[in-house]
Amino acid sequence: MPLQCARVIRMVRDGYFGFKDYFQSLCDTVDGGKDFYLLGSDFESYLEAQAAADKAFADPNKWTQMSILSTAGSGIFSSDIQDYAEKTWGIEPCRFPYDG
Repeated sequence: MPLQCARVIRMVRDGYFGFKDYFQSLCDTVDGGKDFYLLGSDFESYLEAQAAADKAFADPNKWTQMSILSTAGSGIFSSDIQDYAEKTWGIEPCRFPYDG
């Protein structure tokens, strides 16, 4: 696990951000070598993406443009999720096992 990620996990575990008990099991899992969500593996790219977002946010015109384009481009997700799932992922809906 990258040092920066280990530091963040330690801060979360110590309650630096609040909710110390709430995130305990997540910290135990990541620290315990069972990083199912690949937090450690993806941490560096997350930091790079966050730095790019910070840079874009510092330029109000660029941020506004990016926000508008992102919102406009997300229409497919909200307009017809079933069509998106079938065409993009090749998946079909499954029945929810609850009849009630």
